[in-house]
Amino acid sequence: MVPSIYGILVLLLALTVSANGMVYLAIIATLFGATAAAYATALGGANITPAVMVQLFVAWRALRNEGILGVLKPMGFLKPGFWLLLVTIWGAASAVLLPRFFRGQFMVYSTDRDSGLSGLFPIGPVSLNATQGMYAALGLFAFVAMSVTLQKVGSRQLLAKAILWLAGLNVVAALLDLAQYHLGMPPVLPYLKNATYNLLGGEVAGLMRITGTFPETSAFSQFTLTLLAFTHTLWINKVYTRWAAVLTVLNLTLLMISTSGTAYVGLGVCFAMAFAFAIWYFMRHGDMGKYSLYIWLAVLGVIGGMAVLLFVPSAMDAVTDYFNVVIGKKITSESGITRFSMNARALDNFVDSFGLGTGLGTNRASSFALVLLSNLGWVGTVFFALFTWSVLMGKGRSALPDLDASVVLAARHAVLANLVAACISASNYDLGVMFYILAAAAVVPYQTQSLGTARSSNEDVGSSGDGRFQNRRQVTALS
Repeated sequence: MVPSIYGILVLLLALTVSANGMVYLAIIATLFGATAAAYATALGGANITPAVMVQLFVAWRALRNEGILGVLKPMGFLKPGFWLLLVTIWGAASAVLLPRFFRGQFMVYSTDRDSGLSGLFPIGPVSLNATQGMYAALGLFAFVAMSVTLQKVGSRQLLAKAILWLAGLNVVAALLDLAQYHLGMPPVLPYLKNATYNLLGGEVAGLMRITGTFPETSAFSQFTLTLLAFTHTLWINKVYTRWAAVLTVLNLTLLMISTSGTAYVGLGVCFAMAFAFAIWYFMRHGDMGKYSLYIWLAVLGVIGGMAVLLFVPSAMDAVTDYFNVVIGKKITSESGITRFSMNARALDNFVDSFGLGTGLGTNRASSFALVLLSNLGWVGTVFFALFTWSVLMGKGRSALPDLDASVVLAARHAVLANLVAACISASNYDLGVMFYILAAAAVVPYQTQSLGTARSSNEDVGSSGDGRFQNRRQVTALS
C-alpha cells in the first residue's frame, strides 16, 4: 500500500484525536469521495479513501475498548449485524466461486483493471471481485465499529453534531465548485481529487454539473440527498433547529441546481413517500402534526404550477425545456442507452446464473437493486433486504430520550434516502462508509433494548436552542 499526502494526514489525526474526535473524523472523512488516502498496489492500485482508512482505526479502538465479545455483540443472532455478516460472507464466497463456475457461459458488463477490459465481455474473474469484496468487508467493519461506539451515553448527540458539520462542509465544497466555474476563482477542489476515478462534470442547460468533492454529479447527489434527509428530520423534530433548518435549505437548493437526474428523481421519490406517510398519519391520528409540511408543500406546488401555467406559460415552457435537457435527453444519449443496456444485461445475468448471481463485483449495472440481484442473486438480496428491514423497522426507539430517538429516526430516513438514490444510479455494491455509519446510528442500542432504559431528568441541551429537551436524560461526554 502506497500512502498519499492525505493518507499521512489522516494517519496522524487518527492516532492523536480523542474518542469524540474520532467520531468527527470518521464522519467528516466520508466527504472526500474522490480523494485517495492510499493506493492498494496488491489490488492493481485501487483507491483507499480517507473514510475507509479512518474506519480501520475506529474498528481498532472499538476492539481495544470493548474486547472481542463486545465487538461481536452487534452481530448477534437475528440482529441487523447478523444479516449484514451473512451478506458479506455470501458476497465474498460468490466473488471467488461464481465467476469461475460460470466462466465464459454468458456476457457481462464489467471492468477489469488487470486485463484492461471494460464493457461487454464473457464472464470470468475480474479485479472488481477483490475490490468490491474488500469494500463489503469494510462496510461490515464500519457498521460494527460504529454500533459499538454509539453504545455510550451522549454518543448520538455527538453524531448529530458531526453530521451537521459534514452537511455544512458539503455546502462549502459545492459553493467552491460553483465559484470556480461561474466566478473564475482559482481551482481548489481538483487538488483534493487525486483518486484514479473518471472525473465527470461539465455543463447542462447553462448550469454547471455540481460534483463537489466527488468524482461525478450522481455521487454528489446521492451523498447530499442522504444528508438532506438527516438534517430535515432533525429540523421537523426540533433538534438543533437553527442549523438543521439552514443546512436543509442550502443542501436542497444545491440538489435543485445540480442538474443531476439522480437528485431530481430521488427528491421526487422521497417527497412522495413523505406525502404518503403524512396521509397515513392523518388517517390514523386524525391530525397531521409536524407532517403537515408535506401536505402544504404539495398543495402549494399544485397551486403554483397551475398559476404559472395559466399566467406565465413561458416560464413553464422554460422549466419543461430544462428537465427535457437534464433528464429527457440524458435518457436518449449514448450514456443513457449504455445504462439501460447495463441494466438489461444485469437482469439477463440473474436469469443466466439461475438466480445465484455472477459473484460480487463481476458485473455492473446502473441501479443498486439490479446490482444486488445480478451480483449476489436471490440469496444475497434476501439477506440484504433483511438487514435493511431490521435497521429501518427496529423496535425500542420509544425507550430512548427524545434527543436520541430523533437522531435514530433521522438516521433511518437518511439510510432510506441513500438507498433511493442508489437504486436510481449506483453501478456497484459499494454504498459508501456513510451508509453503514448511519445504519449503525439507526439501530437502537442493545443495552437500551435489554435493560429497558427509562428516561430520567435534568438534561439541558442548551445548544439545540429548543425547550423540548429540558428535563430529560443527562447527556454526558463520549469518552
